[in-house]
Amino acid sequence: SSGINAEYGQHYYITNNLSIMEVSSAMIEELDELDTIPDDELEETYMERIIGLREMFPPSVRTGGAFVASATKSSSLWVYNFIRSAIWITTTSAIILALPVAIEVTQIQAADEMKKVRQEKLFAK
Repeated sequence: SSGINAEYGQHYYITNNLSIMEVSSAMIEELDELDTIPDDELEETYMERIIGLREMFPPSVRTGGAFVASATKSSSLWVYNFIRSAIWITTTSAIILALPVAIEVTQIQAADEMKKVRQEKLFAK
């Protein structure tokens, strides 16, 4: 909200944190000149637009939105770290437990193959 102090002829602007800031007539005229510039000629970044949108929402909504965003971020990071750890534990455990078994099975198969070859040579004569 803005108002005019008639006694001093000064303009005041109440910011979103409810402190009062004095605004000179020259600043108001400059702001009025900016309003005459077409929107497509203004060079405004998306971040500036998002920051400008915060004035539309009351502090309780902004606080709630910030809480939800923070909770979403922290829970997402927790889930990511949990899944990453679970995959690491599962993979390393499987390698540690299954690799010796696989090596042993391969050795047994090679020994069986060698027995077959030896028996074929003995009985083939």
